[in-house]
Amino acid sequence: MRRASTRSRRGEGALALIVGLGVLFVVVVACVRIIPLHIHGNEVLDALNEAANFGGLKPPEKLQYDVFMRAQNSKVPLKLEAIKVERSGSYIAISARYEQSVDVLGYKYVYKFDKRVEKPVF
Repeated sequence: MRRASTRSRRGEGALALIVGLGVLFVVVVACVRIIPLHIHGNEVLDALNEAANFGGLKPPEKLQYDVFMRAQNSKVPLKLEAIKVERSGSYIAISARYEQSVDVLGYKYVYKFDKRVEKPVF
């Protein structure tokens, strides 16, 4: 009798396994496409921090260009005009806004990045 009950259960998990593998595939593909965007966004934030650290030593145009070059090296579609350098009193604020789109299995997502760093000038 035990054999009869095991025969009726055989293969019940196959559909769940296929669906689970399909979901896992979609998640992995999405992560492979999306995570690099955020890594590059953090590289732009690092460039903004570094430029703000040298805010008292370099002119605003040079700071803007340094951030732009780091963004280009990271393959970020950041335009030179989208980088704003503002000095007010003893503080410097550097901001960058850009959009980056990604295609994940036919769906197009547009990620908007708005990074801003404000530090005191020494």
